[in-house]
Amino acid sequence: MVLTVKGEATTLRTCEPIRVELCWGLGYNVTGMPNLVGHEIQGDADFTLQTFSPLIQYGCSAQLHFFLCSVYVPMCTEKVASPIGPCRGLCESVRARCYPVLQGFGFPWPAALNCSKFPLENNHEHMCMEGPGEVGVGPRTGLVSSDAATPAISRIPTISRTSSVTPCSRYVRHNRYVYVNRTRRCNPLCDADVLFESPDKYLAEVWLSVWAGLCFISSLIAVLTFLVDSGGGQARFRYPERPLAFLALCYNLASVGWGVRAAAGRTAVACSPDTQNPSRLLLSQDGHINANCAVVFLLLYYFGTAAAVWWVVLTMSWFLAAALRWTHERIQQHSSLFHLAGWGLPAAQTIAVLVLQDVDADELTGACYVGNQDTKSLLVFVLAPQFLYLVLGASLLLLGFLALFRRHPRAVKVATSAARRDAKADKLEMVTVRLGVFGVLYTVPTTCVVASLFYEYWSRDEWLMVSSVPRYQPRPSLWIFLLRLFMSLVVGVTAAVWVWSPKTLRAWRRLFHRLGPYKQPPVKCHPIQYYATPPHLPSSAQQRSQHGHKPHRKHRKHGSETTV
Repeated sequence: MVLTVKGEATTLRTCEPIRVELCWGLGYNVTGMPNLVGHEIQGDADFTLQTFSPLIQYGCSAQLHFFLCSVYVPMCTEKVASPIGPCRGLCESVRARCYPVLQGFGFPWPAALNCSKFPLENNHEHMCMEGPGEVGVGPRTGLVSSDAATPAISRIPTISRTSSVTPCSRYVRHNRYVYVNRTRRCNPLCDADVLFESPDKYLAEVWLSVWAGLCFISSLIAVLTFLVDSGGGQARFRYPERPLAFLALCYNLASVGWGVRAAAGRTAVACSPDTQNPSRLLLSQDGHINANCAVVFLLLYYFGTAAAVWWVVLTMSWFLAAALRWTHERIQQHSSLFHLAGWGLPAAQTIAVLVLQDVDADELTGACYVGNQDTKSLLVFVLAPQFLYLVLGASLLLLGFLALFRRHPRAVKVATSAARRDAKADKLEMVTVRLGVFGVLYTVPTTCVVASLFYEYWSRDEWLMVSSVPRYQPRPSLWIFLLRLFMSLVVGVTAAVWVWSPKTLRAWRRLFHRLGPYKQPPVKCHPIQYYATPPHLPSSAQQRSQHGHKPHRKHRKHGSETTV
Protein backbone atom coordinates (compact mmCIF):
# COMPACT_ATOMS: atom_id res chain seq x y z
CA MET A 1 0.00 0.00 0.00
CA VAL A 2 1.41 3.41 -1.02
CA LEU A 3 0.22 6.73 0.44
CA THR A 4 1.35 10.08 -1.02
CA VAL A 5 1.87 12.92 1.49
CA LYS A 6 3.20 16.30 0.22
CA GLY A 7 4.79 14.73 -2.82
CA GLU A 8 6.48 11.93 -0.86
CA ALA A 9 5.54 8.30 -1.20
CA THR A 10 5.15 6.49 2.09
CA THR A 11 4.75 2.71 2.16
CA LEU A 12 2.29 1.53 4.78
CA ARG A 13 1.78 -2.04 5.97
CA THR A 14 -1.00 -4.41 5.07
CA CYS A 15 -2.35 -6.09 8.19
CA GLU A 16 -3.65 -9.65 8.38
CA PRO A 17 -5.28 -11.75 11.13
CA ILE A 18 -2.94 -13.63 13.42
CA ARG A 19 -2.82 -17.29 12.40
CA VAL A 20 -0.14 -18.35 14.85
CA GLU A 21 -1.99 -20.26 17.55
CA LEU A 22 0.58 -19.49 20.24
CA CYS A 23 -0.04 -15.75 19.89
CA TRP A 24 -3.82 -15.70 20.12
CA GLY A 25 -5.52 -13.78 22.91
CA LEU A 26 -2.66 -11.36 23.72
CA GLY A 27 -4.63 -8.12 23.40
CA TYR A 28 -4.26 -7.65 19.62
CA ASN A 29 -5.42 -9.87 16.79
CA VAL A 30 -3.73 -8.51 13.64
CA THR A 31 -0.12 -8.54 12.52
CA GLY A 32 1.93 -7.75 9.45
CA MET A 33 4.80 -9.36 7.63
CA PRO A 34 7.75 -9.13 7.44
CA ASN A 35 8.22 -9.25 11.20
CA LEU A 36 11.10 -7.87 13.25
CA VAL A 37 13.44 -10.75 12.36
CA GLY A 38 12.71 -10.81 8.62
CA HIS A 39 10.16 -13.61 8.29
CA GLU A 40 7.93 -13.06 5.24
CA ILE A 41 5.09 -15.42 6.20
CA GLN A 42 3.46 -16.35 9.49
CA GLY A 43 4.29 -20.02 8.97
CA ASP A 44 8.01 -19.32 9.34
CA ALA A 45 7.38 -17.29 12.48
CA ASP A 46 5.24 -20.08 13.93
CA PHE A 47 7.96 -22.65 13.24
CA THR A 48 10.56 -20.52 15.03
CA LEU A 49 8.29 -19.86 17.98
CA GLN A 50 7.85 -23.59 18.54
CA THR A 51 11.55 -23.85 19.36
CA PHE A 52 10.95 -21.59 22.38
CA SER A 53 8.18 -23.83 23.79
CA PRO A 54 10.43 -25.54 26.39
CA LEU A 55 11.57 -22.16 27.67
CA ILE A 56 7.99 -20.91 27.87
CA GLN A 57 6.93 -24.04 29.74
CA TYR A 58 9.85 -23.60 32.14
CA GLY A 59 8.33 -20.28 33.24
CA CYS A 60 11.48 -18.26 33.68
CA SER A 61 9.55 -15.03 32.99
CA ALA A 62 5.86 -14.21 32.95
CA GLN A 63 6.52 -11.78 30.07
CA LEU A 64 8.44 -14.23 27.85
CA HIS A 65 5.37 -15.41 25.98
CA PHE A 66 4.21 -11.90 25.18
CA PHE A 67 7.74 -10.74 24.33
CA LEU A 68 8.34 -13.52 21.79
CA CYS A 69 5.01 -12.92 20.10
CA SER A 70 5.66 -9.17 19.91
CA VAL A 71 8.93 -9.93 18.07
CA TYR A 72 7.82 -12.70 15.71
CA VAL A 73 4.15 -11.68 15.34
CA PRO A 74 4.26 -7.90 15.99
CA MET A 75 1.23 -5.69 16.25
CA CYS A 76 0.13 -4.03 13.02
CA THR A 77 -1.91 -1.00 12.04
CA GLU A 78 -2.28 0.32 8.53
CA LYS A 79 -1.63 3.85 9.81
CA VAL A 80 1.96 3.03 10.79
CA ALA A 81 4.59 1.88 8.31
CA SER A 82 6.77 -0.07 10.76
CA PRO A 83 5.72 -3.02 12.93
CA ILE A 84 4.97 -2.38 16.57
CA GLY A 85 7.21 -4.64 18.63
CA PRO A 86 8.48 -4.75 22.21
CA CYS A 87 10.17 -1.93 24.05
CA ARG A 88 13.77 -2.32 25.17
CA GLY A 89 12.78 -2.46 28.81
CA LEU A 90 10.55 -5.49 28.15
CA CYS A 91 13.39 -7.24 26.34
CA GLU A 92 15.90 -6.54 29.10
CA SER A 93 13.50 -7.73 31.79
CA VAL A 94 12.93 -11.03 29.99
CA ARG A 95 16.64 -11.44 29.23
CA ALA A 96 17.63 -10.89 32.85
CA ARG A 97 15.35 -13.71 33.98
CA CYS A 98 15.71 -16.24 31.14
CA TYR A 99 19.31 -15.85 30.00
CA PRO A 100 20.69 -17.68 33.10
CA VAL A 101 18.36 -20.58 32.29
CA LEU A 102 19.68 -20.75 28.73
CA GLN A 103 23.25 -20.59 30.01
CA GLY A 104 22.57 -23.49 32.33
CA PHE A 105 21.66 -25.61 29.30
CA GLY A 106 24.58 -24.33 27.24
CA PHE A 107 22.61 -22.00 24.92
CA PRO A 108 23.45 -18.34 24.18
CA TRP A 109 20.92 -15.54 24.03
CA PRO A 110 19.54 -15.46 20.44
CA ALA A 111 21.02 -12.72 18.25
CA ALA A 112 17.58 -12.03 16.79
CA LEU A 113 16.46 -10.95 20.27
CA ASN A 114 19.24 -8.40 20.82
CA CYS A 115 17.63 -5.81 23.07
CA SER A 116 19.61 -2.90 21.61
CA LYS A 117 17.60 -2.92 18.39
CA PHE A 118 14.28 -2.30 20.11
CA PRO A 119 12.99 1.25 20.92
CA LEU A 120 14.10 2.62 24.25
CA GLU A 121 10.61 3.81 25.12
CA ASN A 122 7.17 4.18 23.58
CA ASN A 123 6.65 7.60 21.94
CA HIS A 124 5.24 9.19 18.79
CA GLU A 125 8.44 8.45 16.86
CA HIS A 126 8.87 4.81 17.82
CA MET A 127 5.81 2.84 18.91
CA CYS A 128 6.48 -0.18 21.14
CA MET A 129 4.79 -2.40 23.71
CA GLU A 130 6.00 -2.66 27.30
CA GLY A 131 4.09 -5.80 28.20
CA PRO A 132 2.04 -6.90 31.22
CA GLY A 133 4.86 -6.77 33.80
CA GLU A 134 6.42 -9.49 35.94
CA VAL A 135 4.37 -11.19 38.63
CA GLY A 136 5.35 -9.94 42.08
CA VAL A 137 7.57 -7.14 40.74
CA GLY A 138 4.91 -4.67 39.74
CA PRO A 139 3.43 -4.33 36.29
CA ARG A 140 4.86 -1.96 33.77
CA THR A 141 2.63 0.42 31.93
CA GLY A 142 0.94 -0.87 28.84
CA LEU A 143 1.00 0.53 25.34
CA VAL A 144 0.23 4.27 25.48
CA SER A 145 0.06 6.55 22.48
CA SER A 146 1.46 10.06 22.58
CA ASP A 147 -0.61 13.12 21.90
CA ALA A 148 0.98 13.49 18.50
CA ALA A 149 0.02 10.02 17.43
CA THR A 150 -2.64 9.51 14.82
CA PRO A 151 -6.23 8.72 15.93
CA ALA A 152 -5.85 5.14 14.68
CA ILE A 153 -2.79 4.59 16.85
CA SER A 154 -4.61 5.96 19.87
CA ARG A 155 -7.15 3.17 19.47
CA ILE A 156 -4.54 0.39 19.69
CA PRO A 157 -5.58 -1.96 22.52
CA THR A 158 -3.62 -1.71 25.73
CA ILE A 159 -2.31 -4.52 27.88
CA SER A 160 -4.06 -4.56 31.24
CA ARG A 161 -1.93 -3.90 34.31
CA THR A 162 -3.43 -6.90 36.07
CA SER A 163 -3.56 -9.29 33.12
CA SER A 164 -1.34 -12.35 33.12
CA VAL A 165 -0.49 -13.93 29.79
CA THR A 166 -0.63 -17.72 30.09
CA PRO A 167 -0.46 -20.48 27.48
CA CYS A 168 -4.22 -20.93 27.84
CA SER A 169 -5.00 -17.29 27.06
CA ARG A 170 -5.59 -18.14 23.41
CA TYR A 171 -8.78 -20.01 24.32
CA VAL A 172 -12.11 -18.19 24.38
CA ARG A 173 -12.96 -19.46 27.86
CA HIS A 174 -9.41 -19.65 29.13
CA ASN A 175 -10.50 -19.43 32.75
CA ARG A 176 -12.00 -22.91 32.39
CA TYR A 177 -8.66 -24.48 31.49
CA VAL A 178 -5.68 -25.55 33.56
CA TYR A 179 -2.20 -25.74 32.11
CA VAL A 180 -0.65 -29.15 32.79
CA ASN A 181 3.15 -29.24 32.88
CA ARG A 182 3.24 -33.00 32.32
CA THR A 183 1.53 -32.80 28.93
CA ARG A 184 2.32 -29.16 28.16
CA ARG A 185 -1.29 -28.68 27.15
CA CYS A 186 -4.28 -26.79 28.44
CA ASN A 187 -6.71 -29.21 30.05
CA PRO A 188 -10.38 -28.24 30.55
CA LEU A 189 -11.90 -28.66 33.97
CA CYS A 190 -14.17 -31.65 34.48
CA ASP A 191 -17.41 -29.72 34.94
CA ALA A 192 -16.51 -26.77 32.69
CA ASP A 193 -18.90 -25.72 29.92
CA VAL A 194 -16.44 -25.01 27.11
CA LEU A 195 -18.34 -25.75 23.90
CA PHE A 196 -21.68 -26.94 25.29
CA GLU A 197 -23.87 -25.86 28.17
CA SER A 198 -25.29 -28.11 30.87
CA PRO A 199 -28.77 -28.47 29.24
CA ASP A 200 -27.07 -29.57 26.01
CA LYS A 201 -25.15 -32.26 27.85
CA TYR A 202 -28.28 -33.52 29.59
CA LEU A 203 -30.18 -33.69 26.30
CA ALA A 204 -27.31 -35.57 24.66
CA GLU A 205 -27.20 -38.10 27.52
CA VAL A 206 -30.93 -38.83 27.32
CA TRP A 207 -30.82 -39.01 23.53
CA LEU A 208 -27.85 -41.36 23.61
CA SER A 209 -29.32 -43.62 26.30
CA VAL A 210 -32.51 -44.19 24.31
CA TRP A 211 -30.82 -45.08 21.05
CA ALA A 212 -28.09 -47.13 22.71
CA GLY A 213 -30.76 -49.19 24.48
CA LEU A 214 -32.66 -49.83 21.24
CA CYS A 215 -29.42 -50.73 19.49
CA PHE A 216 -28.52 -53.20 22.23
CA ILE A 217 -31.90 -54.97 22.10
CA SER A 218 -32.11 -55.15 18.33
CA SER A 219 -28.53 -56.28 17.78
CA LEU A 220 -28.85 -58.84 20.57
CA ILE A 221 -31.86 -60.38 18.82
CA ALA A 222 -29.88 -60.59 15.61
CA VAL A 223 -26.88 -62.23 17.32
CA LEU A 224 -29.00 -64.75 19.22
CA THR A 225 -30.92 -65.61 16.05
CA PHE A 226 -27.63 -66.30 14.33
CA LEU A 227 -26.59 -68.63 17.15
CA VAL A 228 -29.95 -70.42 17.21
CA ASP A 229 -30.15 -70.95 13.47
CA SER A 230 -26.49 -71.58 12.64
CA GLY A 231 -26.33 -75.37 12.78
CA GLY A 232 -27.02 -78.03 10.21
CA GLY A 233 -26.43 -78.23 6.52
CA GLN A 234 -29.38 -75.99 5.71
CA ALA A 235 -28.23 -73.27 8.13
CA ARG A 236 -28.97 -69.65 7.37
CA PHE A 237 -26.41 -66.81 7.50
CA ARG A 238 -23.97 -68.42 5.16
CA TYR A 239 -21.68 -66.28 3.06
CA PRO A 240 -22.18 -63.69 1.67
CA GLU A 241 -24.61 -62.75 4.47
CA ARG A 242 -22.67 -64.16 7.42
CA PRO A 243 -20.72 -60.89 8.06
CA LEU A 244 -24.08 -59.43 9.10
CA ALA A 245 -23.92 -61.51 12.27
CA PHE A 246 -20.50 -60.13 13.20
CA LEU A 247 -21.66 -56.63 12.27
CA ALA A 248 -24.56 -57.00 14.70
CA LEU A 249 -22.19 -58.34 17.37
CA CYS A 250 -19.96 -55.28 17.03
CA TYR A 251 -22.88 -52.88 17.39
CA ASN A 252 -24.15 -54.82 20.37
CA LEU A 253 -20.85 -54.55 22.26
CA ALA A 254 -20.44 -50.90 21.25
CA SER A 255 -23.85 -50.18 22.76
CA VAL A 256 -22.62 -51.95 25.91
CA GLY A 257 -19.88 -49.31 26.03
CA TRP A 258 -22.49 -46.57 26.06
CA GLY A 259 -24.32 -48.51 28.77
CA VAL A 260 -21.17 -48.62 30.94
CA ARG A 261 -20.83 -44.88 30.51
CA ALA A 262 -24.44 -44.30 31.59
CA ALA A 263 -24.23 -46.70 34.54
CA ALA A 264 -20.91 -45.43 35.90
CA GLY A 265 -21.78 -41.76 35.54
CA ARG A 266 -20.14 -38.85 33.78
CA THR A 267 -17.60 -37.98 36.47
CA ALA A 268 -16.50 -41.56 37.09
CA VAL A 269 -15.71 -42.06 33.39
CA ALA A 270 -14.63 -38.74 31.91
CA CYS A 271 -12.74 -37.11 34.79
CA SER A 272 -9.39 -37.74 36.42
CA PRO A 273 -7.59 -35.93 39.26
CA ASP A 274 -5.04 -33.26 38.46
CA THR A 275 -1.51 -34.44 39.25
CA GLN A 276 -0.57 -30.91 40.31
CA ASN A 277 -3.65 -30.52 42.52
CA PRO A 278 -5.30 -33.88 43.31
CA SER A 279 -8.39 -32.20 44.74
CA ARG A 280 -9.20 -30.76 41.28
CA LEU A 281 -10.79 -32.90 38.56
CA LEU A 282 -9.88 -32.46 34.91
CA LEU A 283 -11.40 -33.83 31.74
CA SER A 284 -9.26 -36.85 30.83
CA GLN A 285 -6.78 -36.41 27.99
CA ASP A 286 -3.43 -37.71 26.73
CA GLY A 287 -4.01 -41.21 28.07
CA HIS A 288 -4.33 -40.01 31.69
CA ILE A 289 -7.48 -42.05 32.23
CA ASN A 290 -9.14 -44.23 34.86
CA ALA A 291 -10.37 -47.82 34.57
CA ASN A 292 -13.92 -46.84 33.62
CA CYS A 293 -12.63 -44.58 30.88
CA ALA A 294 -10.40 -47.36 29.52
CA VAL A 295 -13.29 -49.86 29.38
CA VAL A 296 -15.57 -47.39 27.62
CA PHE A 297 -12.85 -46.51 25.12
CA LEU A 298 -12.11 -50.16 24.30
CA LEU A 299 -15.76 -51.00 23.76
CA LEU A 300 -16.58 -47.92 21.72
CA TYR A 301 -13.46 -47.58 19.60
CA TYR A 302 -12.51 -51.21 19.01
CA PHE A 303 -15.98 -52.54 18.22
CA GLY A 304 -17.01 -49.35 16.44
CA THR A 305 -14.01 -49.70 14.14
CA ALA A 306 -14.62 -53.44 13.80
CA ALA A 307 -18.18 -52.73 12.64
CA ALA A 308 -16.82 -50.53 9.86
CA VAL A 309 -14.33 -53.21 8.79
CA TRP A 310 -16.96 -55.96 8.85
CA TRP A 311 -19.15 -53.81 6.65
CA VAL A 312 -16.29 -53.73 4.13
CA VAL A 313 -16.06 -57.53 4.45
CA LEU A 314 -19.81 -57.74 3.84
CA THR A 315 -19.54 -55.65 0.68
CA MET A 316 -16.56 -57.74 -0.43
CA SER A 317 -18.56 -60.96 0.00
CA TRP A 318 -21.48 -59.36 -1.79
CA PHE A 319 -19.23 -58.31 -4.67
CA LEU A 320 -17.82 -61.83 -5.01
CA ALA A 321 -21.33 -63.29 -5.13
CA ALA A 322 -22.91 -60.62 -7.32
CA ALA A 323 -20.16 -59.75 -9.77
CA LEU A 324 -17.95 -62.84 -9.85
CA ARG A 325 -20.74 -65.39 -9.23
CA TRP A 326 -18.92 -67.10 -6.39
CA THR A 327 -20.85 -69.74 -4.44
CA HIS A 328 -21.27 -69.99 -0.68
CA GLU A 329 -18.58 -72.63 -0.42
CA ARG A 330 -16.02 -70.71 -2.44
CA ILE A 331 -16.49 -67.53 -0.37
CA GLN A 332 -16.32 -69.62 2.80
CA GLN A 333 -12.81 -70.73 1.86
CA HIS A 334 -11.57 -67.14 2.44
CA SER A 335 -13.29 -66.71 5.82
CA SER A 336 -9.98 -66.78 7.71
CA LEU A 337 -8.81 -63.70 5.80
CA PHE A 338 -12.11 -61.99 6.54
CA HIS A 339 -11.71 -62.63 10.27
CA LEU A 340 -8.11 -61.47 10.20
CA ALA A 341 -9.17 -58.16 8.68
CA GLY A 342 -12.36 -57.81 10.73
CA TRP A 343 -10.67 -58.24 14.10
CA GLY A 344 -7.00 -57.50 13.32
CA LEU A 345 -7.24 -54.02 11.80
CA PRO A 346 -9.32 -52.59 14.69
CA ALA A 347 -6.89 -54.17 17.16
CA ALA A 348 -3.93 -52.51 15.45
CA GLN A 349 -5.66 -49.12 15.53
CA THR A 350 -6.63 -49.52 19.18
CA ILE A 351 -3.10 -50.50 20.21
CA ALA A 352 -1.70 -47.49 18.34
CA VAL A 353 -4.04 -45.13 20.20
CA LEU A 354 -3.09 -46.63 23.57
CA VAL A 355 0.64 -46.52 22.83
CA LEU A 356 0.48 -42.88 21.73
CA GLN A 357 -1.73 -42.05 24.75
CA ASP A 358 -4.34 -40.29 22.64
CA VAL A 359 -7.38 -41.43 24.64
CA ASP A 360 -9.41 -38.46 25.86
CA ALA A 361 -12.91 -37.67 27.12
CA ASP A 362 -15.70 -35.94 25.27
CA GLU A 363 -17.25 -32.86 26.85
CA LEU A 364 -20.72 -33.45 25.38
CA THR A 365 -21.27 -37.16 26.14
CA GLY A 366 -18.71 -37.76 28.86
CA ALA A 367 -17.45 -40.87 27.04
CA CYS A 368 -13.83 -41.74 26.37
CA TYR A 369 -12.72 -42.02 22.76
CA VAL A 370 -9.93 -40.58 20.64
CA GLY A 371 -9.77 -37.14 19.04
CA ASN A 372 -12.22 -35.46 21.39
CA GLN A 373 -9.66 -32.80 22.36
CA ASP A 374 -6.91 -33.28 19.78
CA THR A 375 -7.64 -32.35 16.17
CA LYS A 376 -4.70 -34.32 14.80
CA SER A 377 -5.79 -37.51 16.56
CA LEU A 378 -9.32 -36.98 15.28
CA LEU A 379 -7.99 -36.90 11.72
CA VAL A 380 -5.55 -39.82 11.99
CA PHE A 381 -7.50 -42.32 14.09
CA VAL A 382 -11.15 -41.50 13.38
CA LEU A 383 -11.88 -39.43 10.29
CA ALA A 384 -9.31 -40.92 7.90
CA PRO A 385 -10.06 -44.62 8.69
CA GLN A 386 -13.82 -44.12 8.61
CA PHE A 387 -13.60 -42.28 5.30
CA LEU A 388 -11.34 -45.00 3.85
CA TYR A 389 -13.71 -47.80 4.91
CA LEU A 390 -16.69 -45.90 3.54
CA VAL A 391 -15.09 -45.31 0.14
CA LEU A 392 -13.89 -48.90 -0.13
CA GLY A 393 -17.26 -50.40 0.79
CA ALA A 394 -19.21 -48.02 -1.44
CA SER A 395 -16.90 -48.84 -4.37
CA LEU A 396 -17.51 -52.57 -3.95
CA LEU A 397 -21.26 -51.94 -3.80
CA LEU A 398 -21.16 -49.88 -6.97
CA LEU A 399 -19.14 -52.48 -8.87
CA GLY A 400 -21.49 -55.23 -7.73
CA PHE A 401 -24.59 -53.36 -8.87
CA LEU A 402 -23.03 -52.62 -12.23
CA ALA A 403 -22.36 -56.33 -12.69
CA LEU A 404 -25.95 -57.19 -11.79
CA PHE A 405 -27.40 -54.69 -14.23
CA ARG A 406 -25.23 -55.88 -17.10
CA ARG A 407 -26.03 -59.55 -16.65
CA HIS A 408 -28.36 -61.16 -19.22
CA PRO A 409 -31.23 -63.46 -18.11
CA ARG A 410 -30.27 -67.09 -17.97
CA ALA A 411 -31.88 -69.56 -20.30
CA VAL A 412 -34.35 -71.99 -18.77
CA LYS A 413 -32.90 -75.45 -18.37
CA VAL A 414 -34.86 -78.52 -19.28
CA ALA A 415 -33.09 -81.12 -17.23
CA THR A 416 -34.25 -81.55 -13.66
CA SER A 417 -30.80 -81.39 -12.18
CA ALA A 418 -30.05 -78.25 -14.11
CA ALA A 419 -33.31 -76.73 -12.97
CA ARG A 420 -32.41 -77.48 -9.38
CA ARG A 421 -29.07 -75.80 -9.83
CA ASP A 422 -30.80 -72.74 -11.30
CA ALA A 423 -33.23 -72.59 -8.38
CA LYS A 424 -30.32 -72.64 -5.99
CA ALA A 425 -28.59 -69.90 -7.98
CA ASP A 426 -31.81 -67.87 -7.99
CA LYS A 427 -31.98 -68.09 -4.21
CA LEU A 428 -28.36 -66.95 -3.94
CA GLU A 429 -29.06 -64.07 -6.27
CA MET A 430 -32.10 -63.04 -4.23
CA VAL A 431 -29.95 -62.98 -1.08
CA THR A 432 -27.32 -61.03 -3.00
CA VAL A 433 -29.80 -58.35 -4.03
CA ARG A 434 -31.08 -58.02 -0.46
CA LEU A 435 -27.54 -57.63 0.79
CA GLY A 436 -26.93 -54.92 -1.79
CA VAL A 437 -29.97 -53.00 -0.56
CA PHE A 438 -28.79 -53.34 3.04
CA GLY A 439 -25.34 -52.12 2.04
CA VAL A 440 -26.83 -49.02 0.44
CA LEU A 441 -28.91 -48.34 3.54
CA TYR A 442 -25.78 -48.68 5.66
CA THR A 443 -23.95 -46.18 3.48
CA VAL A 444 -26.38 -43.35 4.27
CA PRO A 445 -25.83 -43.14 8.07
CA THR A 446 -22.12 -43.78 7.69
CA THR A 447 -21.85 -40.88 5.26
CA CYS A 448 -23.60 -38.64 7.79
CA VAL A 449 -21.17 -39.71 10.51
CA VAL A 450 -18.14 -38.99 8.32
CA ALA A 451 -19.58 -35.62 7.30
CA SER A 452 -20.10 -34.62 10.94
CA LEU A 453 -16.55 -35.71 11.80
CA PHE A 454 -15.22 -33.54 9.00
CA TYR A 455 -17.36 -30.64 10.27
CA GLU A 456 -15.83 -30.98 13.73
CA TYR A 457 -12.29 -31.37 12.40
CA TRP A 458 -12.58 -28.29 10.20
CA SER A 459 -14.18 -25.98 12.77
CA ARG A 460 -13.00 -27.05 16.20
CA ASP A 461 -10.12 -24.56 16.43
CA GLU A 462 -12.47 -21.74 15.47
CA TRP A 463 -14.85 -22.77 18.24
CA LEU A 464 -12.16 -22.94 20.92
CA MET A 465 -9.75 -20.14 20.04
CA VAL A 466 -10.22 -16.40 20.21
CA SER A 467 -11.60 -15.20 16.90
CA SER A 468 -9.55 -12.74 14.86
CA VAL A 469 -12.80 -11.07 13.79
CA PRO A 470 -14.09 -8.66 16.46
CA ARG A 471 -17.42 -9.55 18.07
CA TYR A 472 -17.63 -12.84 16.20
CA GLN A 473 -17.13 -16.19 17.86
CA PRO A 474 -18.48 -19.30 16.06
CA ARG A 475 -20.12 -22.04 18.10
CA PRO A 476 -20.80 -25.71 17.27
CA SER A 477 -24.26 -26.90 16.27
CA LEU A 478 -25.67 -29.27 18.88
CA TRP A 479 -28.01 -30.97 16.41
CA ILE A 480 -25.15 -32.08 14.18
CA PHE A 481 -23.58 -33.89 17.12
CA LEU A 482 -26.92 -35.43 18.10
CA LEU A 483 -27.40 -36.56 14.51
CA ARG A 484 -23.99 -38.23 14.60
CA LEU A 485 -24.91 -40.16 17.74
CA PHE A 486 -28.15 -41.33 16.14
CA MET A 487 -26.54 -42.32 12.84
CA SER A 488 -23.78 -44.23 14.62
CA LEU A 489 -26.36 -46.46 16.35
CA VAL A 490 -29.20 -46.75 13.84
CA VAL A 491 -27.42 -49.50 11.88
CA GLY A 492 -27.47 -51.67 14.98
CA VAL A 493 -31.20 -51.02 15.31
CA THR A 494 -31.81 -52.21 11.74
CA ALA A 495 -29.82 -55.43 12.29
CA ALA A 496 -32.90 -57.21 13.65
CA VAL A 497 -34.87 -56.28 10.52
CA TRP A 498 -32.61 -58.46 8.41
CA VAL A 499 -33.15 -61.63 10.48
CA TRP A 500 -36.87 -61.09 11.03
CA SER A 501 -38.74 -63.62 8.86
CA PRO A 502 -40.95 -66.71 9.23
CA LYS A 503 -37.77 -68.79 9.37
CA THR A 504 -36.72 -66.82 12.44
CA LEU A 505 -39.99 -67.62 14.20
CA ARG A 506 -39.70 -71.30 13.36
CA ALA A 507 -36.10 -71.40 14.62
CA TRP A 508 -37.06 -69.84 17.95
CA ARG A 509 -40.09 -72.13 18.23
CA ARG A 510 -37.88 -75.19 17.80
CA LEU A 511 -35.54 -73.87 20.48
CA PHE A 512 -38.39 -73.31 22.92
CA HIS A 513 -39.68 -76.85 22.29
CA ARG A 514 -36.26 -78.25 23.09
CA LEU A 515 -35.58 -76.12 26.18
CA GLY A 516 -38.99 -75.08 27.41
CA PRO A 517 -41.98 -76.93 28.96
CA TYR A 518 -43.42 -77.78 25.55
CA LYS A 519 -42.64 -81.50 25.43
CA GLN A 520 -44.49 -84.50 23.98
CA PRO A 521 -46.78 -86.37 26.45
CA PRO A 522 -45.37 -89.64 27.83
CA VAL A 523 -46.37 -92.87 26.06
CA LYS A 524 -48.41 -95.32 28.19
CA CYS A 525 -47.05 -98.86 28.40
CA HIS A 526 -49.49 -101.84 28.04
CA PRO A 527 -48.82 -105.45 29.14
CA ILE A 528 -47.78 -107.71 26.34
CA GLN A 529 -50.23 -110.61 25.55
CA TYR A 530 -49.17 -113.51 23.45
CA TYR A 531 -51.63 -115.19 21.03
CA ALA A 532 -51.21 -118.15 18.79
CA THR A 533 -52.44 -115.87 16.11
CA PRO A 534 -52.58 -112.21 17.01
CA PRO A 535 -56.23 -111.20 17.13
CA HIS A 536 -55.60 -108.08 15.16
CA LEU A 537 -53.80 -109.97 12.42
CA PRO A 538 -55.61 -112.40 10.12
CA SER A 539 -54.43 -115.99 9.85
CA SER A 540 -52.49 -117.12 6.82
CA ALA A 541 -55.58 -118.82 5.36
CA GLN A 542 -57.65 -115.71 5.95
CA GLN A 543 -54.95 -113.66 4.29
CA ARG A 544 -55.01 -115.91 1.27
CA SER A 545 -58.80 -115.83 1.02
CA GLN A 546 -58.81 -112.12 1.32
CA HIS A 547 -56.42 -111.92 -1.56
CA GLY A 548 -58.52 -114.31 -3.72
CA HIS A 549 -56.51 -117.44 -3.15
CA LYS A 550 -58.21 -120.79 -2.66
CA PRO A 551 -57.15 -122.93 0.24
CA HIS A 552 -54.47 -125.40 -0.61
CA ARG A 553 -55.61 -129.05 -0.50
CA LYS A 554 -53.37 -131.86 0.51
CA HIS A 555 -53.51 -135.05 -1.57
CA ARG A 556 -52.80 -138.43 -0.07
CA LYS A 557 -52.54 -141.59 -2.12
CA HIS A 558 -53.79 -144.89 -0.74
CA GLY A 559 -53.00 -147.61 -3.16
CA SER A 560 -54.76 -146.93 -6.40
CA GLU A 561 -56.96 -144.21 -4.90
CA THR A 562 -56.18 -140.73 -4.12
CA THR A 563 -57.76 -139.19 -1.02
CA VAL A 564 -58.23 -135.44 -0.75
